[in-house]
Amino acid sequence: MKLLKKFASFNLIIIFIIFSCTNFNEIDNNNISEEFIPPPEMEFFGFRRESYNTNFKQMELFATNAKFYEKRKMIELYDMQTYTYESNKKVAARVSGDFVNVNQDSLFIDIFTNVVAKSSNNTTLYSEHVQWDNQNKLFMSPGPVKVEQEDGSWLTGSSMIGDMSMENIIIYNEVDEGNAIGVPIEEEQ
Repeated sequence: MKLLKKFASFNLIIIFIIFSCTNFNEIDNNNISEEFIPPPEMEFFGFRRESYNTNFKQMELFATNAKFYEKRKMIELYDMQTYTYESNKKVAARVSGDFVNVNQDSLFIDIFTNVVAKSSNNTTLYSEHVQWDNQNKLFMSPGPVKVEQEDGSWLTGSSMIGDMSMENIIIYNEVDEGNAIGVPIEEEQ
């Protein structure tokens, strides 16, 4: 019994020391560091979204994980694939990427890592970072790009800007790589 009383009094002393060393005045002052990222308000696994016009499906989006941050007005998507459709139910474009940031106010979209965008005219864009400016309806890539055109030829460049249909693309520091299919390997001399 004496041992139990000593143990209880020892615990009370430890608890008193902990509480006396704690400054409770600063607990509610919101002293959160700038590096602190609060958890998302909503999170979905196996996320899917469809957008319809009155007669047809316009867009379909799939992601393995979606995080919604209401206070920051930001959505994060992981392993995303988006399909846009024409009125005849044909896929107009397909865009995929490993990580996506969507600004909920301006709908400005940043797509990162293994970005592939393919349009219905068989033009395919490969990059590590692509942006979509919803106000100007333009694709942009601030980093290196590769574009495979419908005839099988390749273009590379340091950055690009283009419209939604990928018919009017400007590639900066463009290099024509020629026909990538069936190009003979240079023989050793």
